[in-house]
Amino acid sequence: MLIISPFCAAENTQKIVLIQDIYVQWIEMEHQLNIENIDVLYRSIQSYLNSESYRIYRFMPFSTAFGFGHTDPNEIYEITAVSELLESLRCAVLNGDHEEIKEISNNISGNLIKALTWDSLAEQFTTGAYIRLFLILFSIIVIAVIIIIFLNKELIFSLRREEEGSIYSRAVLLAQERERSRLSRELHDTIAQDLRYMSLEMNKISRTAEQTEREKLCSEAAAFQSGLICKVRDICDYLVPPDFRFLGLPDAFRRLCLDFRNRTGIDCRIDITGEIKQDFLDEEKQLQIFRIVQEALTNVEKHAQATEAIVMLRCASCNTTSSITCKDTGGVLSVGVSDDGKGFNVSGVEKGAKHLGIRGMNERAAFLGGSLTINSEPGEGTLVSFIMEKQ
Repeated sequence: MLIISPFCAAENTQKIVLIQDIYVQWIEMEHQLNIENIDVLYRSIQSYLNSESYRIYRFMPFSTAFGFGHTDPNEIYEITAVSELLESLRCAVLNGDHEEIKEISNNISGNLIKALTWDSLAEQFTTGAYIRLFLILFSIIVIAVIIIIFLNKELIFSLRREEEGSIYSRAVLLAQERERSRLSRELHDTIAQDLRYMSLEMNKISRTAEQTEREKLCSEAAAFQSGLICKVRDICDYLVPPDFRFLGLPDAFRRLCLDFRNRTGIDCRIDITGEIKQDFLDEEKQLQIFRIVQEALTNVEKHAQATEAIVMLRCASCNTTSSITCKDTGGVLSVGVSDDGKGFNVSGVEKGAKHLGIRGMNERAAFLGGSLTINSEPGEGTLVSFIMEKQ
């Protein structure tokens, strides 16, 4: 066995760490083989095998596994073989067997040349692997940054929508409270007062002795009661939507225009073109469209200071001539409410709590999958248009 001095091994550890140095050292000592030179070369090989560069190389599974077909832990087997051959060479030198020395020397030279080739290829492949690994990591970082930016935008958008939804919910609650207060005042100022007046008139009947006067009071009370019933029906009609199982959208618009004209004194006309097929709109969609028109007429009553309003209903199918482009699946429903009022600046209207009616119409239009547009100029009146294509 070849015995190596620990001191000598440590001494050479830092001097020789490359296969090229080992090969040069072998060339220099090949023609002067002796025990001392063999021991020095053996220590050089052990120094290389224990070096940091070789340990890093051995723990890189992608280097020789893919580049050279090795499946075991990365090794340059030829350099290990040289280490074993040196022991045999030392014994041959001690025995003076020249034939064996020559054969072993040739094997050592061949293994060193192969080891030198593998080392060069491994270095090239490892360099490329580092570049590929860097590019992969860089790509992963870029993708991660893009995903983080996208998720951040989605989070900001979600928080903004949540905030808007919260504002809208508060606005709806406030609107509901205002509507309840309005209904309470209206019931108190109209129905409650009329009932009180009827109570007083009924007391008069019980205190009146003359038949003629009593009949007159009874007739007035009956007429007053009829009027009171009409007022209650008007309030119910405004709050409760039409039953679209028995009443179509055109008839519902006619009743809405008639009630609007009787209640406000504003001339309200209806313009209907085309026929709405039974399968075009279900009850829910008809109700949403009805509420859009109802809200538009409410805005005319509150803000427009108009003398005339027109409710337009157009239903165009693909087999009719129309200025509206139809889809192959059916047709287009167009609803509009126009007035000759004072108008307003549309660009200054915000879809927030301050303009809850317009916000509500836009929400209903989005639910129906249609588009709502408002065209108005100060002094030029207003046109609210809703268009929905049959799905």
